[in-house]
Amino acid sequence: MKAFLIVGPPGSGKSPLGDYLEKQSLPGKRFWHFDFGRLLREIIQSDKPEKNEAGTAETGTGTSASQVEAFSPAELARVRQSLQTSSLFEEGDKELVRKIFRYYLSRTGGGPDDILLLNGLPRHRAQVAWLKDLVQIVLIINLDCPEDLAVRRILANLDGERQGREDDRLEVIVRRYRLYLEKTGPLIDFLRQSGLPVIKLQVEGETRPETLWQRLRASREFQELL
Repeated sequence: MKAFLIVGPPGSGKSPLGDYLEKQSLPGKRFWHFDFGRLLREIIQSDKPEKNEAGTAETGTGTSASQVEAFSPAELARVRQSLQTSSLFEEGDKELVRKIFRYYLSRTGGGPDDILLLNGLPRHRAQVAWLKDLVQIVLIINLDCPEDLAVRRILANLDGERQGREDDRLEVIVRRYRLYLEKTGPLIDFLRQSGLPVIKLQVEGETRPETLWQRLRASREFQELL
């Protein structure tokens, strides 16, 4: 399956854009939004037993019980650690990341002409190779958003999709932004040098996903891929 990689610092609107694009249609194809961070949070949430009205424990509401069983306690602990520390998955996590990605692909039912929207993976150069035999990245959508604006957008929760996220504390936001510059900035340069087209979309304080979609559709690079 071909894929568009959505990159941008925290607060730039990657998830709202991915969700919006997933609802759009193109002749003969559709978008599938792979939100890696959201999927990780769902995996952890599904591992938390909840009480039903009878007082007995049930699997959490994030994902199905079968998904919990698909991951070992050690794998769940690594996912939890990554979320709590905002750390990226490195070489030792390769098989876990591939396992999570294959699980997502098995649920989509996407056709050969559909487009996968990668959000949150890959985030550094080494991760590109992990997915090479699973998906073909053909376009980079780069959401450009300066740090002070990114912080304001996160704290304002413009799209209401960040409710209750533990990684939205100010000190964590700043750390994640610096990590993005350190790791994902070089990734964008690497992919551009590899010949992949990069569409840069400027994000402002009130920029909405529908506006980004209009700019994306109007770009020459996007038109050439249709």
